[in-house]
Amino acid sequence: MNTPPSLIDLHFVPTANGQKITIMLEECGLPYRSIRKPHGAASPEAPNISNLNPIGRYPVIVDPTGPGGAPATVFESLAIALYLAEKSGRLLPPQGPARSASLIWAAVACTDLTPTMAAQFFLTLRAESDLGEAVAWVEAEARRFLHAIDLRLAQAEYLAGAPFSVADVLTFPLMATSVQRLEGGFGGYPNIARWFEQVAARPAVKKGMDAAR
Repeated sequence: MNTPPSLIDLHFVPTANGQKITIMLEECGLPYRSIRKPHGAASPEAPNISNLNPIGRYPVIVDPTGPGGAPATVFESLAIALYLAEKSGRLLPPQGPARSASLIWAAVACTDLTPTMAAQFFLTLRAESDLGEAVAWVEAEARRFLHAIDLRLAQAEYLAGAPFSVADVLTFPLMATSVQRLEGGFGGYPNIARWFEQVAARPAVKKGMDAAR
């Protein structure tokens, strides 16, 4: 008798960060159970989060069959994505230039573009004070990163080159939500626009985006 695969529990808030992980799970073909948290749940004061993530934010995964068969709890979007790629053997080339490119552009998505767009969201939609100088700076930073990504996609089909990879997964939800809030959207970034339509058409991407709305 075959034992059914163990489900990975995904604790998430319906944001771009949550969508990054649902897309990863769908693309990697890993069975999972979604545990949706309301907006505002991701804070150090939120109940039942400190035992999963001491930083106090989502997403978090709990894998009952982690390395060596022991349960594993993983937080931070980049760490989760790399964990799932290694577990499944998908979306992260095992070696060579494509692996390096995947890691580089995955880091750009998570350490550069994500916090910049989070700051832009707060400064333009949530802040109660007039912070025009800060808004101008953070939007200039966002466009600097987008320009670099657009140049990269002028040279390659996907961010890591030929293979669709973890870097594309981590970048796509930001383009689908945060970047389209910027004035002009993808205007001036034709290579991002081409890449976006190509990635959006992937069945697992569609399913992953819908799962975390």
